Amino acid sequence: MEIFMRSIDWSITRQQVEEHLAVVLHGPNFSHLSPTSFNFHVHLHQDKKRVRHHAGTGALTLPTAEIGTYFLDLHGSDNPKFPLVIGKKRIVFCISKHPNGRSDVIERITLQPYMQPWILAEREKRTKQLKNTVRLRAIQFGWECRDYVLSIECEDQCTEQATLGFDSDRREIRIRLQRDKTYFIVAPYSHINSIHVHNYLGNEPSIVLTLNTALRYECETGSQPPRRRLSFLPIPGHERVVPFASLVLRLVCPIAEDLNDFRRLCRIAELHRVDEYEYPVERRGCFSVTALEKLQSQLLPVKWCVAFQIEALLMNMYLDAKEILELMPRIYTMIGEDGDKFTATTLRRFGTLAKHLFWDEGDKEPDVLQCFLDAEKESRSLKSFDTLKPSDGSLCDMFHVKITPTTMSFEGPLPEQSNRVIRAYHPDHQESFLRVSFTDEAGLQYRFDREIDGPSFIRERVGPFLLNGLTIAGNFFEFLAYSQSALKEHCVWFVKPFMNGLDVVDAQSIIAGLGTFDKVDRRLVYCPARYAARISQAFTATDAVQVEVEEILHIDDKSTSDGKYQFTDGVGTMSQDLCREIWLELKQTKRNRSRISRPSPSSYQIRFQGSKGMISVDYKLSGYVMCLRPSMIKFEDPKTTAIEIARAFDRPMAYFLNRPLIMLLEGLGVPYETFKRYQDMAVDATKNAAKSLKQAAALFESHGLGASYRLPSVMLSLDKLHIMSLPNNQFYEKMLAYAINHVLRDLKNYARIPIPGAFTLVGVADVHKYLGPDQIFACVKPLNGRTIFLKGPVLISRSPTIHPGDVQIVHAIGQPPSSSPFAIEPLVNTVVFSIEGDRPVPSCLGGGDLDGDVYNLIPLNELPEFSPEKIADPASYEAVPRKEVKHPSTMADVAEFVMEYINSDVLGLVAINWLITADSQGIFHKDCITLANLHSNAVDYPKSGQPVPIGDIPKLPLKTRKPDWNAPETVNVASSSSNYYESSKAIGRLFRAIDLPVEQLVHDTKPKHSRKKNKKMNDNAADDMTDTFSNLSFTSISGTIEDHVNDYIDIDADSVVDEIESIQDLFSRYASELRGICAVNSLSHARTAQLSEEEAIIGTIIQKSSQPRKRKDMMAALRSSTDILVRGIREQLRGEDSEGPYEDLQRAWLAWQLALAHKNDFGAQSFGWVALGAIFEAIREIEASTNTGI
Repeated sequence: MEIFMRSIDWSITRQQVEEHLAVVLHGPNFSHLSPTSFNFHVHLHQDKKRVRHHAGTGALTLPTAEIGTYFLDLHGSDNPKFPLVIGKKRIVFCISKHPNGRSDVIERITLQPYMQPWILAEREKRTKQLKNTVRLRAIQFGWECRDYVLSIECEDQCTEQATLGFDSDRREIRIRLQRDKTYFIVAPYSHINSIHVHNYLGNEPSIVLTLNTALRYECETGSQPPRRRLSFLPIPGHERVVPFASLVLRLVCPIAEDLNDFRRLCRIAELHRVDEYEYPVERRGCFSVTALEKLQSQLLPVKWCVAFQIEALLMNMYLDAKEILELMPRIYTMIGEDGDKFTATTLRRFGTLAKHLFWDEGDKEPDVLQCFLDAEKESRSLKSFDTLKPSDGSLCDMFHVKITPTTMSFEGPLPEQSNRVIRAYHPDHQESFLRVSFTDEAGLQYRFDREIDGPSFIRERVGPFLLNGLTIAGNFFEFLAYSQSALKEHCVWFVKPFMNGLDVVDAQSIIAGLGTFDKVDRRLVYCPARYAARISQAFTATDAVQVEVEEILHIDDKSTSDGKYQFTDGVGTMSQDLCREIWLELKQTKRNRSRISRPSPSSYQIRFQGSKGMISVDYKLSGYVMCLRPSMIKFEDPKTTAIEIARAFDRPMAYFLNRPLIMLLEGLGVPYETFKRYQDMAVDATKNAAKSLKQAAALFESHGLGASYRLPSVMLSLDKLHIMSLPNNQFYEKMLAYAINHVLRDLKNYARIPIPGAFTLVGVADVHKYLGPDQIFACVKPLNGRTIFLKGPVLISRSPTIHPGDVQIVHAIGQPPSSSPFAIEPLVNTVVFSIEGDRPVPSCLGGGDLDGDVYNLIPLNELPEFSPEKIADPASYEAVPRKEVKHPSTMADVAEFVMEYINSDVLGLVAINWLITADSQGIFHKDCITLANLHSNAVDYPKSGQPVPIGDIPKLPLKTRKPDWNAPETVNVASSSSNYYESSKAIGRLFRAIDLPVEQLVHDTKPKHSRKKNKKMNDNAADDMTDTFSNLSFTSISGTIEDHVNDYIDIDADSVVDEIESIQDLFSRYASELRGICAVNSLSHARTAQLSEEEAIIGTIIQKSSQPRKRKDMMAALRSSTDILVRGIREQLRGEDSEGPYEDLQRAWLAWQLALAHKNDFGAQSFGWVALGAIFEAIREIEASTNTGI
């Protein structure tokens, strides 16, 4: 609504009028009309004579007629109730001749939230100031040496114009270099580790930027998009050194006064840490042409496993090329005397130590040779060179390579879940396979940027590897395939040819041996994405069990009457005997000797031959029978006999809210207070975790923290010994602080709110046709809880939720009568869907099916506060046409699809744009519905090959500002208020309701100017252990544990020296591998970056990230690695199958004592928790055998 203003004091400005009106409009008189500060617009008419600043009249535009009418009622007319005096005159307000106002103004103030005038003015002033630049006369790319010298490895004397500037919107320092084209060197603020300014030797005014992530390089295109990404600049030698010299940039200015200009601009840009440190400068040629060529020639005769580790030393920037060359004679000698395996193990251990050599504090200068000798010494003390992992048969050791725009990094071999292809060959051939990831710098995924020509860069950087192969140390690898989950992480498999018996195995022969792809679907091979998706089934990480299936029955799918939907899409059945046999085989592969057995699950997600999907128990089947449906069979592979288990559903999953689901539920009428109540409960439980071990265990269990180390179980066992807390235990206190930070961060940034009494269950079909339309059956049986039958209305959804109809209400039948098939087989921990009606319920929930999808269920009888006021009709998405080629697809076509996918994967962009649009427009807005449709297409993209065009994505309604909950956690919202508005939606209010604890810096990413030597074990491990045990002073907790263990074994009995040395060896291997895991899974690519031991044991990463999904993936990798490591340790502590729990307890007790003896060494604290878990497990087994009379 537009209101006319007159009698405005000529001396006041528009900003003054706005500030005065803001006090009124955002005061208590108007709070009932809007819960947050609404926007408005002030326009002062121009003085026609151009004498004064304005004509004394103007227009006030308010967002709604209701607000406008109320304003006039209070302040309008010649005799208002509350006159407004601004300056020296009272302003008169009345209805405008154009009461509806200007459409562009109404749109802006309706869509954009209010921003205080002084913030806008400050923002404009800051932007104007940062347009100034600093002149440069030289640009130098350097390498930080261990003796604090900066070696200039490449430089440009800037014969043409070069300047340094600040981009406040993108928060970047940009160096502009003019040559034949305009080039840019870009350093985002968040990537800068330190800034040093100094007039070197009195005649080189220098700026030194050290970074924790490589610099970015661009050039102007002269067209749209305006810039192109580069891997290196056209500076002599830059292509050669860019992998190593992109973390230190030295800029030389023409005169010393330029440094003052730079300091001033840093203050304006809020880069406050500018030091005066002087870097000594030399030109050492650490990566000269001669050094790199000589190193590569010396790698050619070296076996691959050794060459990989040497390449890792170079490419991971642990050592420079000259340092490695100095070690090569010793490496050759080691290969000749000790073999390739010993050498590779030593080099990998050396790499971890060398990384720490750069930043460890101490009085002595770092010595690379001594560090190498220390690694050799530790290797010689080991009894095994294999990675520590359980012998369950489904793990393999894989080499990993990450390819970024400027460099590569090498990791491994890392133990991970195997797949069908890897298991087909002898374990010796595992090193012939390579996991290759294509990421942006710092391991983040490539992101769409409207100002960068992304497709061209992906083709230039990624294309040559996918199409032409990858050569490392003379070993040629070619693109093989990917799994569907790996594709989302832009990770693929490569392989180098090897001999399998008399046959040569390469990528082509592996693909040819997977099966026949054109019989089930004739057009399949013409769609590269669909063809690759079928191939990917063989690369899914699974457990394989050899169970003899007596009979495979092929049964029909159940469809709707019109044939549009299938009720049984992706789900088959199995007999009870087969189900039990699979479970028995799975448990045996895990070497679980515990006598406490769990019943077999009712369903598995499987891969079998060319089929994929779910199988659930059908009690009517007898023998070892499996039934497959056409919807499960993707291609033919009759020669494969093993059943691959992708997942066994032996327990219910917890229910967590999230932001999209909360946005939908709020839009459907669930009040904010409901979400706030459960968030408050979660916050209270989180903070109460510090009060006792029992409460900490509950927190860890509900949020999946410390699962690799079985921390909840160990904490509860300690609680049973009346150890309520661990006072003065700094490791535990920090561990707990990280856990609390993790949970609160998930609550604040993702609204991940647990809902007790709600469940997440896998979906299967009612093959007995017992259920009616919209009915479900759900029998929930927690591992240590009572059986629950859901009854009555149930709010059901499936992640991701994005369409208003993605939330529905179904009716659970409760405990089944004795005549029901569910009384005979309750299909525990599944949700059974009806196969009757006009449309399957799963298809209504974001296009779900039954091939392994899990569903979120809230029983409304027990939790009525989640009942929505309305339910929307489910979406009906049309299938996206496949993108096909004119010939049967080749792996080159698949490679082309991978390149397109990396650049066109906009699923995350569509999802976040939907959430932002819904925040201001509501979930029923047309743009939200459009985005929901596009989201469905984006989900299908990996299989359809049809990308979502960027131009089809509706633009955000708020062009300049986003809701505060959307601010990256790396950004301080309070200091960036001009970029973010205060969201009035539930997710915004929930976001602001949580204050995160002040985070302490976990890892110091700066090189120190004094470094310490690493502690080493004594020569005689047995003597060291014996001496330590005799002098140990146990704390109160240690005394309690000692008394408890002494009830079962004689702890004073002399331990066998070999047993002590074995435990010492086990700890040494554990600490080494844990240190490697912590180095590999850090978000930062800085040379010094590493996770803390506390992060590793909890399974979290404290460091902030602008891409939360990347941290989530890294945390998953961290947890997987520590789980494998801990299971390997526990297996070693259990000993051989011929031994019993008393011997297990003896070894676990020795491990606990060792952890206490070396409590200050890296890894000892977490090793102690592993030992405690092994102690309690052995005691439980002893008690179980005693109670059963065994």
